[in-house]
Amino acid sequence: MNVIVTFAVYFLFFAVIHSLLATDRIKDIAKNQLGEGFKYYRLVYNILSFPLFAPAFLIWVNNTTSTPPVYSVPQWLYPFIILIRLAAIGLFIYAALQLDLLEFAGIRQIYGKTRNVLITKGAYGIVRHPLYTGAIILLLTKAEMSQLDLIAVLFISIYFITGAYIEERRMPAIFGEEYRKYQKNVSMFIPVKWIVKLRSGVLK
Repeated sequence: MNVIVTFAVYFLFFAVIHSLLATDRIKDIAKNQLGEGFKYYRLVYNILSFPLFAPAFLIWVNNTTSTPPVYSVPQWLYPFIILIRLAAIGLFIYAALQLDLLEFAGIRQIYGKTRNVLITKGAYGIVRHPLYTGAIILLLTKAEMSQLDLIAVLFISIYFITGAYIEERRMPAIFGEEYRKYQKNVSMFIPVKWIVKLRSGVLK
């Protein structure tokens, strides 16, 4: 089987299973079936992500040079690419540090101590999905891109964007008007509103 098709099959398998497990419908079913054991759901969900994604990832990293090249960034552009990638890494780390990592991992849920707080400052004041934004920028700014790289980058980026839009539909039900106000004040992926505020001196 063609390596690109193989990657696509493995990745779509991961994407479908991972997405279904994250839906409210499946969570409600699991809650009814598991009862007290549902407190482990988030942790198990995160752990399962690794073996589910591993086949597609291994196909990608082991065969990236076996498909024809699409482009290679000229050396004179390297400093610019490096700056963009450093900014993306900085945004990703900044956002990750603002999260409750124990809750994100699913550990805090085991002890029934979830806080469910909407973060709107820091990285989340620049864009509403800084983790996705940082990751997508890193994917799109590879200095060399083969056909397999391009397919992998497109699939993963589309998956992130789709996940963000699904999350956008769920958040108003949790945070109500607070989230709707947040949507009006902060851009989703591209920090247009943040830049406008920065230029007008609104940001301190």
